[in-house]
Amino acid sequence: METGKKTQRKVGVREVLMGSVLLNSEVLRWLPVVGLIAFLGLLMISTRFRGEKILRETVEVQDEVKDLRSESATLSAELMNMSRYSVILREVQKRELGLKQASEPPKKLKVKKL
Repeated sequence: METGKKTQRKVGVREVLMGSVLLNSEVLRWLPVVGLIAFLGLLMISTRFRGEKILRETVEVQDEVKDLRSESATLSAELMNMSRYSVILREVQKRELGLKQASEPPKKLKVKKL
């Protein structure tokens, strides 16, 4: 007779469904390992969801940056067009500001120090 070996008995479907398998000493021995694996699985799932959320936010921000760049280029082109000499002259005449184009070139003023 072998006294050192434990007898292994098969776990049936009925024992699993009734819950009596949880009282088995072999199952109780592996319970911390199963708990750790379940915890790590939940941690992995939550990390993946968080990563996907950050990725979606990154894509939204990149799209917004593209839109703002194109808007900036459009506004810059409009500003360049509005600052042309002919456009400024036309706007001054249209608003009747009373400004006239100088017929003489500008001169430097010299100030004498006392």
